[in-house]
Amino acid sequence: MAIPTDREAAIPKQEIPRDPQPNESTLLARQRTTLALERSFLAVERTLMAWLRTSLSMISFGFTLAKFFQYLEGQHGGTQVVGRFGATWSPRAVGTAMVLIGTGALIAAVIQHRRRVVALQREGLLPQWNLAYWVALILAALGAFALVSLVLGT
Repeated sequence: MAIPTDREAAIPKQEIPRDPQPNESTLLARQRTTLALERSFLAVERTLMAWLRTSLSMISFGFTLAKFFQYLEGQHGGTQVVGRFGATWSPRAVGTAMVLIGTGALIAAVIQHRRRVVALQREGLLPQWNLAYWVALILAALGAFALVSLVLGT
């Protein structure tokens, strides 16, 4: 065995291809990963839409309930409506609680949705326009306006 001189490398260099062509299994793995990210995004989207439906029901039911009780108070000469067992119902308290819970749940769902989408984008999900996210933001703003309307009594 000869001792290498300064001009020769001690270990022979191997040719490393600069741009290797991916084989079929690599392409399939990439495709499966992309599809898995899409499925996860769609699941996150469905979750937001479920919270959207639930919150919208709570907001609209609470607002309608409050306005209905205010209507009943107006029909009874401004006196509060008394239930069967002598309980006095406060229209603003019941309606405001429902609107507050619905709006709060919707805002929490939007924040949770945004965090999950950002996490999926870190994993490789391509940015895309998200209709449910924008509809949820608009309905959260409407819920806040309904809440202000009930609190101010207009």
